[in-house]
Amino acid sequence: MGEIIDPPAFRKKLSDSVFEFYKPKTVHLEVVFIHGLEQGKCEDAYWKTWARDGIPENLWPRTWLPKEFPSARVLALSYDASIKRTATDGRMDLFLLGENLIQEMVDFGRIGQNGVPVVFVCHGFGGLVAKQIVISGNKPQFSQNQKVKNLLQNIDAFCFYSTPHHGSHLAKSRLYLSGGAKGPLLENFGVLDKETGRLNQEFEQFKRPSWHFHVVAESHEIPEYREMVVAEASSRYANATHMTLNASYMDICKPRSEKDSSYQCLTTRLKEVLDRNVVSLPFAIESLALESLVRFQKQEESVKGMLEEFRIVGLIGMGGSGKTTLAKVVYKSICNDFERSSYLDDVKSKGTLDEVLVTLLRQFGIKNGKTGGEAQLSDFQDSKERYLKDLKAFVKEHKVLVVVDDVGSEENFNHLLACMDFINGREDSRMIVTCREWQLLSKHAPLVGKYEMKLLKGSGLDIELFSHHVYKGAKSERQRREFLQDYLSRDASGTLIGDFDSVFIDIVDACAGLPLSLEVMGSCIGSYLRDCGISSGDCLELWRGALQQFRDGEALDGATAGNERLWKSLRISYDDLGPSLQEKFLDVACFFCGSLRYDYRSLLRIWGGKASDFMDLKNLQDRCLFKVNSEDGIVTMHDQLRDMGRSIVRGDGECISRVWTDQDVSRVVQSKESRATAGLSLGDWNKASEAIMRGKAHETSKREILLSKFRRDKPMKLNCPNLTLFDLREVQGNICATIVMKHSSSIRWICLRGGNITKVPKFVWKCIHLYALDLQGCADLKGLSEFVGDLVQLLELNLTDCRSLRSLPNSIGNLVNLSSLGLRGCQSLTSLPPSIGNLVNLSSLDLRGCPSLTSLPPSIGNLGNFSSLHLYGCISLTYLPYSVGNLVNLSSLDLQECRSLTSLPPSFGNLVNLPSLDLYGCESLTSLPPSIGNLGNLSRLFLIRCTSLTSLPPSIGNLGNLSWLHLGGCESLTSLPPSISNLVNLSSLDLGACMSLTSLPPSIGNLVNLSSLILYKCMSLTSLPPSIGNLVNFSSLDLRECKSLTCLPPSIGKLVNLSSFDLEGCKSLTSLPPSIGNLVNLSRLDLCECTSLTSLPPSIGNLVNLSSLHLRGCRSLTYLPPSIGNLVNLSSLDLCECMSLTSLPPSIGNLVNLSRLFLIGCTSLTSLPPSIGNLGNLSRLHLGGCESLTSLPPSIGNLINLRIQRKEA
Repeated sequence: MGEIIDPPAFRKKLSDSVFEFYKPKTVHLEVVFIHGLEQGKCEDAYWKTWARDGIPENLWPRTWLPKEFPSARVLALSYDASIKRTATDGRMDLFLLGENLIQEMVDFGRIGQNGVPVVFVCHGFGGLVAKQIVISGNKPQFSQNQKVKNLLQNIDAFCFYSTPHHGSHLAKSRLYLSGGAKGPLLENFGVLDKETGRLNQEFEQFKRPSWHFHVVAESHEIPEYREMVVAEASSRYANATHMTLNASYMDICKPRSEKDSSYQCLTTRLKEVLDRNVVSLPFAIESLALESLVRFQKQEESVKGMLEEFRIVGLIGMGGSGKTTLAKVVYKSICNDFERSSYLDDVKSKGTLDEVLVTLLRQFGIKNGKTGGEAQLSDFQDSKERYLKDLKAFVKEHKVLVVVDDVGSEENFNHLLACMDFINGREDSRMIVTCREWQLLSKHAPLVGKYEMKLLKGSGLDIELFSHHVYKGAKSERQRREFLQDYLSRDASGTLIGDFDSVFIDIVDACAGLPLSLEVMGSCIGSYLRDCGISSGDCLELWRGALQQFRDGEALDGATAGNERLWKSLRISYDDLGPSLQEKFLDVACFFCGSLRYDYRSLLRIWGGKASDFMDLKNLQDRCLFKVNSEDGIVTMHDQLRDMGRSIVRGDGECISRVWTDQDVSRVVQSKESRATAGLSLGDWNKASEAIMRGKAHETSKREILLSKFRRDKPMKLNCPNLTLFDLREVQGNICATIVMKHSSSIRWICLRGGNITKVPKFVWKCIHLYALDLQGCADLKGLSEFVGDLVQLLELNLTDCRSLRSLPNSIGNLVNLSSLGLRGCQSLTSLPPSIGNLVNLSSLDLRGCPSLTSLPPSIGNLGNFSSLHLYGCISLTYLPYSVGNLVNLSSLDLQECRSLTSLPPSFGNLVNLPSLDLYGCESLTSLPPSIGNLGNLSRLFLIRCTSLTSLPPSIGNLGNLSWLHLGGCESLTSLPPSISNLVNLSSLDLGACMSLTSLPPSIGNLVNLSSLILYKCMSLTSLPPSIGNLVNFSSLDLRECKSLTCLPPSIGKLVNLSSFDLEGCKSLTSLPPSIGNLVNLSRLDLCECTSLTSLPPSIGNLVNLSSLHLRGCRSLTYLPPSIGNLVNLSSLDLCECMSLTSLPPSIGNLVNLSRLFLIGCTSLTSLPPSIGNLGNLSRLHLGGCESLTSLPPSIGNLINLRIQRKEA
C-alpha cells in the first residue's frame, strides 16, 4: 500500500486547487474527483461531496478505493462555486477556471505526467468543469505545453454522476435555500446551466475517439426538496454507458457500503480502464511482456527504499539491462513528491553539457532574467555565469528530483553536480544516475548508493519476454505451443516441435537474461516463422544458425566486456538484413535517433519515397531494430542499438561511411577526398568551434580543431563524392556560407534546422538530386532563392516556424515531385506564389498559424492530389479562390478562426468528398454559397460564432447525410430556409444565442430524427411553427430567454415524451395553449420571469406527473386556476415575486404532496385559503415580502411539520 493521509490531515494540499487523498508507491492509474456545486462551504466541497455524513472517516475515495486499487493515485480538484465575473452579471468565467485548473493540475499536481491512464469522476456540474478543462487544454496558449499534451493524451475515461449535460431545472430555483437566500449553489446552477450549449459544442470538437464515457443517473428526489435535480434525459451523454440508480442527487456519490451500486459502478469502470491499459502500465517506454512488469515493480521498490537512505542512487548495469526503463519508472512514480523535477535523457550523446544544462533550466522553469523567456543555448553560453547562479539558488531553495540518464563519464557527473551545487542543496532533494560502471560515481560514496541491475536469466521472465517477440504476443506456454503447432501444421512437420523448443531454450540461455538481447533476437528468429517462403525445416536450420553465430561471434570494436554478449546478439539481427536495410539502420543509428528525430513519412522521403523503402522500414520495425511512436509516427532507437550501429561504422577505420564526431569531421574537412563518406554531421564540430571562439574549450578540443587548419574567413572545401546525408543543425550562418562542395549530385538530405542563417547557403542550390531540405526553426530566414526551383527531385521542404519568411519564390513551382510542404508558424508569410499550382504531387499543405497570409493563389486548384489543407488561425485570409473547388480529393479542410474570411467561392460545392467542415470563429463570413448543397458526404457542419452570417442557402436541404448542424452564436442569422426540413438524418440542431432569429420554418417538424434542439437566447424569436408538435422524440425543450416569444402553438401538446419544458425569461409570453395539458409525462415546467403571463389554462391540472412548477417573477399573473389542485404529485410550487397575485384557490389544499411553497415578494397577496391546513407534507412556507398579508388562517396550526419563513432574502 502507499500513503493514506489520516485525519486531521486527511488530504495533502498540492496547490490551492489540487488535493491528494492517496498516493501509492507505484502509480498505475490516476483518479481525479471533481465536485459539483454545494449549498454549504464551497472550500470543503472537494471532499464533503464524497464523504458520507460529511466526516473525513467516511471519505470513500480515501478509504475504500485504495484498498481495491492499491496502485491508483487518488486526487480531487477544488474550485470556488462563486466563479462569476461579478456578483450581478450572472456570467460564469469558466474559461479562466479551465485555464487555472489545467495549469495547477499539470504543474503542481503533475496529473497526467506519469504515463498512466487518467479517469475523471465528476458529480453534477463538476462534469461540465471537466469538459472545460479539456477545452482549455486544446487552446492555442497550451499547444506547445508538453505537460498539457501529456494530460490530454493520458485521459482514458469520464464517469459522470448526475451531470446535467443538457441543463438542470434547478438552475431556475434560486430561492430554495433557507430563507429564500440567493446563495452560491442556486445562483451558479443558473449561470452554469447557460454554459451547457457552448461546452457541449466545443467539447465535441476536442474529445478523442479513445476516451470512454459512463453515466450514473439519479432517480430520487432530494429528501429536503422532494424533487430531482438532474433529469435522466439531461444526464444522458452521447454513446456513454448509462445506469439509473435508486438514489438522489446528493446521495448518488455517497455510497453507504462497498456493495452499493454507485460504488460498484465506478470500480467496474476502473477495472476496465486497467484492463485496457495494462500493456502500458507504466512501461510504454519499453516493449516488455506483461509478466515482465513484475520485475520492475520489485526493482522499483528497492530503488525507492534506497532513496530514503541516499541522496543520490546510481543504477549500474551493462547496456540493455533496463537501467533507463527502471529510472523512468521510478521517476514517474515519485516526481510528484518534489517541487520540481527534471529528466535528462541520454546525457553522454549530447554534444556538450551546455545542452543538458539548458534542458535542466527549462524543466525547472528558470527563465531568462532579461526577456522572461525560456533559456536558449546561445543565450546560456553568453550568460552562463548568471544562469548557473540562478540554478544553484533554485536547487538550494527547492526540493528537486533529477534523473541523469547515461551520464557517460565521471567528468560529466562532477560537472553537473558542481553546476547545480547539488551537494549543498536541500537535504530532501534526490538524484538518480544511470551508468555502466560504478567507478564513475564511487568517489562520492557514501553520498551515492549503488544499485546493481539484475538480469532476467533463470527467473522465467526471460522466456516470457523472448516468447512475446518470437510468437508475436504469446504470453503463456499454452499460447506458445498453439502458435508453433499451427505453424508446423502448414507442411505437416509436427514432429519438429521438440527441436524448435530445444533451440528456443538454448537461445534464451545464450541471451543471458539481457532484455534488449531477448527482444531483438526474438524478433529476428520470429521473422523466419512469418516468412511464407521458408519451410519449417529451413526455418529450424535458420534458428540453429543464429544460435551458432551467437556462440561463435567475436566481439565488436568498441564493445566493453559487459557489452560484448549484447552486441553479438544485436549484430546477428543486423547481419541478417539485406544491404538496403543495413544502410537504413545505420542512417538512423548515426543521424536520426538523437536530438534530431523524424516521423516515418519524412524518413521515407529522405530515402527516396519508393515502395521498397516503406517495406524496409516496416521490416526494421518488425525486427525491433527501431520503434515508431503510435501517436506522432516518430522513429526512435535504443541507445545500445545506436551504439552498436555506430561501432559498425567506426569499425571501417579510415573509410568511415558516416561522420559525426568533431575529430572525424576535422579529418574530412582537411582531406583532399573522402570517397567513403555517405553521411556528415557538423553539429559536434560546430559546437567545439564555438567553444574555441568563446575561449572556453578544453585544450584537447582546441588541438583537434586547430589540426583542421580551418579558419572562418576561408572556404570550407568538402570533397565527398558519395555524400547523401548532410546535417548542419544549429551551425552558425557564417560557417554555412563558407561551405564549398566539389561534389553535390549525390546529396539527398540537408538539415539546417535551428540555424541563425538569413539566407540558404549557396551550395544547397547545387544539390539537384536533393530529396529533403529541412529549414525548420530558422527564425531569421527571410526568403528562398529562385535557385530552389533547380531542386526538381525534392520530396519534402520543411519551413515550419520560419517566423521571418515573407514569401516563396515563383520557381518553387518547378518542384513537381514535392509531396510535403510545411509552412506552419510562418508568421510573416503574406502570400504564396502562383506557381504553387504546379506542385501536382503535393498531398498536404499546412498553413496553420500564418496570421499575415491574406490570400491563396488561384493556381492552388491545380493540386489534384490534395487531400489535406490546414488554415487554422489564418486571421488575415479574406477569401478562398474559385479554383479551390477543383480539389475534389480534399478530405480534410480546417478554416477555424479565419476571422477575415467573408465568403466561400461558388465552386466550393465541388468538394464532394469532404466529410466535415469547421468554420468556427469565422466572424466575417456573411453567407454560404448555394453549391454547399452538393457536399453529399458532409455529416457535420460547424458554423459556431460566425457572427456575421445572416442566412443559409436553400440548398442546405440537399445535405442528406448531415447529422450535426451547429449555429450557436450566429448573432446575425435571421431565419432558416424551409429546405432545412429535408435533413432527415439531422440529430442535433444548435441555434443557441442566434439573437436575430425571428422564426423557424413551418416544415421544421419533418426532422423526425431530431433529438436535440437548442433555442436558448433566441431573443428575436416570436413564435414556433405548428409543426413543432411532430418532433415526438424530444424529452426536453429549452426556450430560455426567448424574450420575444409571445405564444406557443396548440401542437405543442403533441410532444407527449416531453419531461422538462423550460420557458424561463420568455418575457413576452402572455399565455399557454390549453393543449399544454396533454403533456402527461411532464415533470418540470419552468415559467420563471415570464413577466407578461397573466394566467394559466385550466388544462394545467391534467399534468398529473408534474412535480415542480416554477412561476417566480411572473409579475402579471393574477390568479391560479382551480384545476391546480389536481396536481397531486406536485412537491414544489414557486410563486415568488408574483406581484399581481391576490389569492390562492381553495383547491390548493388538494396538493397533498406539496413540501415547499414559495410566496416571497407576492406584494398583493392578502390572504391564504383555509384549505392550506390540509397540506400535511408542507415543511416550508416562504412568505418574505408579502406586504399585504396581515394574517394567517387558523388551519395553519394543522401543519405540525411546517417551518414558516417571514424574513426577506
